[in-house]
Amino acid sequence: MPNSKINFVPNDDFESTTEMDFEAIDIELYAAEDRPLPRDPKLAAESFLCAVEQSRLLTFEGEQFLFKRLNFLRFRASALQSTLKNRRNTKKTDAEIDRLLSDANQTREEIAHANLRLATSISQKHAQSRDEFEEFLAESNAILLNAIDKFDYARGYRFSTYATHAIQRNLFRLIEKRNKRRKLESAEEAAIQTAASPAVDPDRPTDVEVQNAFDAIMSRIDDALDPREQFIVRQRFGLDQLGKGKSLREIGDELGISKERTRQLYQRSIEKLAEVAKPFEALFAST
Repeated sequence: MPNSKINFVPNDDFESTTEMDFEAIDIELYAAEDRPLPRDPKLAAESFLCAVEQSRLLTFEGEQFLFKRLNFLRFRASALQSTLKNRRNTKKTDAEIDRLLSDANQTREEIAHANLRLATSISQKHAQSRDEFEEFLAESNAILLNAIDKFDYARGYRFSTYATHAIQRNLFRLIEKRNKRRKLESAEEAAIQTAASPAVDPDRPTDVEVQNAFDAIMSRIDDALDPREQFIVRQRFGLDQLGKGKSLREIGDELGISKERTRQLYQRSIEKLAEVAKPFEALFAST
């Protein structure tokens, strides 16, 4: 039995809960649906499409039930694991821990399967090609599993909201890195072309120079800003291919914070970017 720590989201109810509490299910786990998910020939392998089409959406009560069972099973396994150091014969305890973790993993897979449509929809929305879709989908599924492990069902929120933010946030980072590579490659090519072309006005920067400076600033956004600040700036200026920029109130609602707190974080982010842009002040002042 591995000695790695067993992680779970704690809950005060676990101390008075038993596995028998999960045997009789008196709720509807899955929502009733009339419309199947349409088949898209542009997506990935047929076997995965079948899994998506066969996935069923959980009800709120069903979602709460499965998350509680998942974390309770891990809680019990963790409690047993903590007793192993004081026992001579641990085979029986090891076997019980393995059983609890196996049941927990089955529950985790059931939750993940119910959210395949969500991960697929978000990946398809942002992908520009089949290769991008497959890359984004693999990333989305990994983030989905990680989100399941961290979600606190006791707060009363739907998991789909939590998972959507987690998946989109990571896809935005992936897209930003892709765009950064492309812009750097374009900037290098443009620099070569600029060097080979005669300067029209030596005192006035060219459009290429201005664009290259902007690309250099944006390429350092990951280093200058933390993830939440990046999200606010991208949403404010519409930098994530999502259309026009959003208001501070809309961004605050997505992050679950007030408009004033969003404004403060936005102002701090702009000040940080201003520091990054200092080497280019003279360039932009000439435009």
